Amino acid sequence: MKNNIKLFFFISITAVFFSSCANDKDEKSKNFIKIIESTQNGIAENSVFTYNKNQIISAENSKQKIDYTYQDGVIIKITTYNKTTQQNVVLNYTYNKEKLVKVTSSENYVINYTHHSDGTVYYEKFNVDAQNQQQKVYHGNLTFKNNNLINDERVFDDADQNSISSSKTTFDYDTYNNPYFSILGFDKLLDHDASVSKNNVVMTVAETTVVSGEETISSANMYKNTFKYDTDNYPTEQVAEESLTNPNYSKIQYLY
Repeated sequence: MKNNIKLFFFISITAVFFSSCANDKDEKSKNFIKIIESTQNGIAENSVFTYNKNQIISAENSKQKIDYTYQDGVIIKITTYNKTTQQNVVLNYTYNKEKLVKVTSSENYVINYTHHSDGTVYYEKFNVDAQNQQQKVYHGNLTFKNNNLINDERVFDDADQNSISSSKTTFDYDTYNNPYFSILGFDKLLDHDASVSKNNVVMTVAETTVVSGEETISSANMYKNTFKYDTDNYPTEQVAEESLTNPNYSKIQYLY
């Protein structure tokens, strides 16, 4: 959490669903072409986005470039090139009837997804060793409401054998358009956490619990985002004192 992960890949705001809710302000879809993330001391990082109609092609800043590959209207591969290390990380996505069922990473892990009739999604993450043996890291459930991810409950399987470690992350939303609203296929990327949602996250509550014998240790942290919007009800500015992925202040500006 202390790593200052750049915005355009891990930003904990919402992305895109194309079905609408009566209270949502989604009159018009459009693509943003640049985001500017500023720190408290004024240092800014620009990320530039390119598209082919409503398909995102790439996102790039001074640290890294992300390329997206489509097939039949869904994103099947994301390649992140680190400009410092000159190394690539590749994520391959597998679908069944346009629902994500598997993510395979070049960093030697896989995530499997099972979609239930009530709309919840069960998932399991495994590390894969050189002999192709899998070791479960964690498993959990995603809960959605009005096309927004509202709960992510997780149990860590690689914890100490004498303890049980779990987490619960809860998201609250506004009713405005997510800045990734018109990007085709982003709503399918369940490994992107709340960025699969239709609206913008205004509050996140992250709870952790460790049970060891008769002792239970719990903690909770709350993170808030504040937004400014344009006349099309898209965010033009987002401010957070800290977030799940960034412990520092950040201000994000969206240019469309």
